[in-house]
Amino acid sequence: MSNRPFTGLIEFINKNKLALVLIVILFSLIKQNIFTNNFPYIVLNKQKVISNLKLINNNLINQNVILESKVNSFIEEDSSLIESQARFKYGLIKEGEYFFKINKIIKTDNLAEISEPTL
Repeated sequence: MSNRPFTGLIEFINKNKLALVLIVILFSLIKQNIFTNNFPYIVLNKQKVISNLKLINNNLINQNVILESKVNSFIEEDSSLIESQARFKYGLIKEGEYFFKINKIIKTDNLAEISEPTL
């Protein structure tokens, strides 16, 4: 090899390796974001979706408030009716109460009536 200095394009590339690598990376990122990912438009679409979801959530919150007020009005008006339904359907037992369940009587042979052993 000779000791003469690099000239022209090879010398420029040799001196600016890092800058050229960074420029290549920059162009690849710009290409990916703008052309492949559709950058500015995808963000705007996502913002529209988020605003629509917020609107739906607010409507659901309002509907929940209306339903809660209806439930509260039913409870205030018909608390005894609700309590009886809860006792009948779900077996509600208040604190301090006892619950006795009476099973159906099944007729069986009474072994105590037999006086002599069968063996």
